[in-house]
Amino acid sequence: MFKGFWVLILGCLVGSTTMAQDNPAMTGKWYGVFKLYYGEKKRVIVDLLPEGAGYTGHLQLPDLPESETLDFETVVYRKDTLLLRISEVGFAYSGVWDAASQQFKGIASFGNDKGALDLGKKEVPKESLYNRPQEPKPPFPYLTQEVRFNNTKDKVSLSGTFTRPAAPGKYPVVVMLSGSGPQNRDEEIAGHKLFLVLADYFARNGIASLRYDDRGVGNSTGVYDSSSIYDFAHDAVTAMGYLKTRTDVDVANIGLLGHSEGAMIAEIAAANNPLVAFVISMAGPGLPGRELVDRQLAIKSKLAGDSDSAILASQKRLKPYWDLLASDRDLASLKPEAEAMLRKLYQSSSDEEKKQLTEDEMVQSTAMTLTPEAISILRFKPAEYLRAIKCPVMAINGTEDIQVDATANLNAISRTLNEYGNLLTTIRKFDGLNHLFQRCKTCRESEYGELEQTIDPLVPAFITHWILQL
Repeated sequence: MFKGFWVLILGCLVGSTTMAQDNPAMTGKWYGVFKLYYGEKKRVIVDLLPEGAGYTGHLQLPDLPESETLDFETVVYRKDTLLLRISEVGFAYSGVWDAASQQFKGIASFGNDKGALDLGKKEVPKESLYNRPQEPKPPFPYLTQEVRFNNTKDKVSLSGTFTRPAAPGKYPVVVMLSGSGPQNRDEEIAGHKLFLVLADYFARNGIASLRYDDRGVGNSTGVYDSSSIYDFAHDAVTAMGYLKTRTDVDVANIGLLGHSEGAMIAEIAAANNPLVAFVISMAGPGLPGRELVDRQLAIKSKLAGDSDSAILASQKRLKPYWDLLASDRDLASLKPEAEAMLRKLYQSSSDEEKKQLTEDEMVQSTAMTLTPEAISILRFKPAEYLRAIKCPVMAINGTEDIQVDATANLNAISRTLNEYGNLLTTIRKFDGLNHLFQRCKTCRESEYGELEQTIDPLVPAFITHWILQL
């Protein structure tokens, strides 16, 4: 769901440095909030310092996992306009002073995202970014424990949280597997901590859970960008191995819960694996990755107002590119050909399309499709793994999911499991819920962060009841 934000994708908005007007009020820290595509918000701190007749300064992004201070290469203040640039991280800003609000009101580019950014002198506390009423707060009536386990095969150490009811005993355990992109143990998206909310509900109702930071995220080691969904499946199997060593776990009742891409990982880990007691697919694909791409693009294009004929024409244009990536060729060998295809596609684009970004920007913005993770998703065929799963499977989705179409994918999961003799299946569509299982209004991805609800309460209740009756 959500990678590429800080990648060097878009070009800069401003040119070379010029001398600024002397304005003592300019010095010091300026605070703002930048809103990303999924409704996610990131705080921005601009620290301006006098330098000769002009200014220098630094940029801080305190909400990044590894916050650092970056030096501006361009600081221009002229005729009430502030221009900032750091091409190293794809940051550019142009703002105009508004005396009434005592703020610079402008537009910023952060890598692949572009939007409004207002800068003022009032500090923005992190807790003011979102209202998340479902997020549990301590003290908790259950046990939480920081744990670490090692994937010795890939030389990766994973850090997570084990949660269980307070009373001594052996509990069924759910291992939670997050969606695409580097995710922390809570699968945090736009201030929503889906896995934390689920872990809280499970522990209050007799079920233990393990959730962990992805490779290279939080306290886990490893390199995320060089890993595929098959590597992540190794991590999931390692997590189960760790749980088997605990005395408070019912080792015959350890299951996998995957959200979106995490459901793919769960299917891989559960195939021909007798240690997996159950599998829960939350908005997981049942269709091959190549087909999923076409469906996703069609749904989003339809929401954008494109006609059916325009959507078909776009799919036809892009087909050779996606077919190349979905082939069995080695990633390194196909990259030059893929870039050449993209440049050819750009040249055949309309003048209106070319106004939106340059040729190089278009090529760079698709770099995220050329990672081991993205390629493994595109080439993934769920049926190859679903047919080898013999334990109970639950597959659920929201009817308003525009990333993984509920009807087509749930039907494919059910059909494959039944065809290969697994009748221990539960399929459920939740009316009015999106990809994150929120009760939505517009149901577009940009609404995820705007909604206060993290997950509709019906969903954890349904999952919990299913696990306890196995």
